[in-house]
Amino acid sequence: MRTKFLGIAPYEELNHSMNVVSDQFEELQADIYTADLEEGQKLAVELFSDGYDAIISRGGTADLIRKAVSIPVIDVSISIYDILGAIRLAENYTTNFAIVGYASITEKAHLLCDILGYKIKIITLTNTTDTSKILDDLVEEQYEMILCDAITNRLALTKSLNTILITSGFDSIKHAFTEALTIATYLKQAQQEYQMLAESLKSQRSDCLIIDQEFHVFFSTLNPALEKAFLLFLQAKKSLTEENQYYTTIRGKSYSIELKPLLIDEQFYYSCAINTSTPPIVGNRLGILYQKRSEVEESLTTKLLFTKFIQQSTKQELQKLADHYQGMIIFGETGTAKSSMAYQAYLNKKTHNNFLISIDSKLINDKMWKFLVNPSNGPFVDVNNIILIEHVEQLSKQDIDQLITIIQNTRLLQRNHVIFTYNTNRAGEASTYEQLITELNCASIYAPAIRERKNELSVITTLLLNKMNIECNKEIMGFDPKAIKEFLSFDWPGNLNQLQAAIKELVIHAATHYITEHQVSELLKKERLIQSFSISNQTPITLQLTAEQPTLFDYIKQIVLNVLEQNNGNQTKTAEQLGISRTTLWRYLKEE
Repeated sequence: MRTKFLGIAPYEELNHSMNVVSDQFEELQADIYTADLEEGQKLAVELFSDGYDAIISRGGTADLIRKAVSIPVIDVSISIYDILGAIRLAENYTTNFAIVGYASITEKAHLLCDILGYKIKIITLTNTTDTSKILDDLVEEQYEMILCDAITNRLALTKSLNTILITSGFDSIKHAFTEALTIATYLKQAQQEYQMLAESLKSQRSDCLIIDQEFHVFFSTLNPALEKAFLLFLQAKKSLTEENQYYTTIRGKSYSIELKPLLIDEQFYYSCAINTSTPPIVGNRLGILYQKRSEVEESLTTKLLFTKFIQQSTKQELQKLADHYQGMIIFGETGTAKSSMAYQAYLNKKTHNNFLISIDSKLINDKMWKFLVNPSNGPFVDVNNIILIEHVEQLSKQDIDQLITIIQNTRLLQRNHVIFTYNTNRAGEASTYEQLITELNCASIYAPAIRERKNELSVITTLLLNKMNIECNKEIMGFDPKAIKEFLSFDWPGNLNQLQAAIKELVIHAATHYITEHQVSELLKKERLIQSFSISNQTPITLQLTAEQPTLFDYIKQIVLNVLEQNNGNQTKTAEQLGISRTTLWRYLKEE
């Protein structure tokens, strides 16, 4: 396909020269008209959309056209050789001449005169210059001739001044045509690439909207009404400087917007992939909870005080691992703040921190599996999130295999990061932990038990006491010396969960501003009974009660009988193991 140029020549001589030069280029078609300044601009506006690739014009006419059209405008310049030719021609008539014109002529005239040592009067015109007065002054100064551009030439002829029109020679015109061909070729290539990309984007499942910082549309596959609605939605956002995902409803239909900032030539653009979507589940429906960063931060500061009990070394390890792994498994006993550590890991992330999506493994069933990989709004097909899979030890071997297969086959870790929590108290096969580490290349981090942090227990207890005072509207100032000693000596196998529940019970039942030794002793007796029940739970305990609901006394009595049976009726050994007195033991055995 031939390149098509529109030529606007300010004067006939240039029109003729442009036609001569255009005939030397077989690969182009040139339509050349004669029109100057505003007339040339008007003609260009009328014709440029008729399939022309570029416009070639001259001087002030080219400048006016460039302001009014959207295709390249190439200026046929005046070269030093063109000016030198006009000077030599003038010298055939007189040495008393001046050069008058705009900067495109006079700058080169000054350079030429400096090189050759010519003493020629040179006057530069501007848009505000009174050209008529300048010409009158030259007449009074008895200049016999002026060398000038086309505009000045017409005015000089009305004043009976001899003129030589400085015109662009064939070399200058040819150079303009060559430059126009080069620009048109590159522009066609860019347009073809743009069209190819545009058609490709239109064929994608997602709609695409690309805007600049002023919300001007650079590219869109949306219809005008939707495009306007999305622009209004994005303009309402405070900042678009980071990758993010938004949800909005327009005319009863829900959409997800995946926004990505693009920095090109120090200018920000924003690429938005738009899909129809069901909004994320809010709350804990199906065992899946979506939380934004602000909600997680609020949870850690107001609800999950356990984050204050994460050791500094553990926090540093979480930060270090976050930069190098897409998967992480946090393991430890019940109540060791594994979920709080996962929340902290999410907040440490600089990327993939759009939503924290928490999934409770205990509730995973066939319905949830289908939802997890739902192509419209399933968490596993979303992007830029942290997926927290809690209690992963409770998944069967078959479910673990299925989970790993889905993560690998969907390349989930390339779009999201995953954190698992693993409860070692309730762990089934050890291979589950090893399988996650090996097959998903997960980092692992340990949540230590309270018995491993005895040196911190006093501080943790004080913080929890303060928290329970606030929750229960109490003013407990602390423990009696003997009470705190006995309290801290306990192992707390349920860790932070058990410790918090115990302190809450002590605060609620405290009759003075201090927790007494008697209170602590009674509480720890109950805790030991519960612990013994857990230990002896390998032998099922069946309560022989059918007519009424069993009371707490019934449960404790059954535990006492069970432990007594294990000790072959030895009451002293049973009382010691349960942490109760012989009198208390006897009371449980005696009462019906």
